[in-house]
Amino acid sequence: MDTTTAFSFDEFIAALPAERQLVATQAWQLVRQAVPMGYTEHVGPKYLEFRTGKDMYVGLANQKGYLSLHLVPMYLMPELQEQLAAAAPKLKMGKGCVNFNKTKELPLEALTALIAATPPADYAAKLQAVRTAARKKT
Repeated sequence: MDTTTAFSFDEFIAALPAERQLVATQAWQLVRQAVPMGYTEHVGPKYLEFRTGKDMYVGLANQKGYLSLHLVPMYLMPELQEQLAAAAPKLKMGKGCVNFNKTKELPLEALTALIAATPPADYAAKLQAVRTAARKKT
């Protein structure tokens, strides 16, 4: 795992409200352990993220009332969202994100499987296919 930073992970965590710092650290450690080799970790003022090239694969953001784990593969492949929803029916989700306040709200096994499921080359190919299809529609 490569890491590219605008500033450090510790600075990102320190900038969060105190009650979210441990939760964000635990969630990001889950991501770090699950993400396939080949993605690059980036730390910015708004997101922690893993990317392939300039494209986000998974990211963690602090929102006004919760933390949000952005799972782009779930957006690209709706069957992954369905699997996650089946594993945790009460989970607060959008098309490509999971919103939470405590790590105990997260279905850790299902999230780990989702994050680990797509190697960078497969993800890049899926992104390219989606972009190509979108251009053909316009």
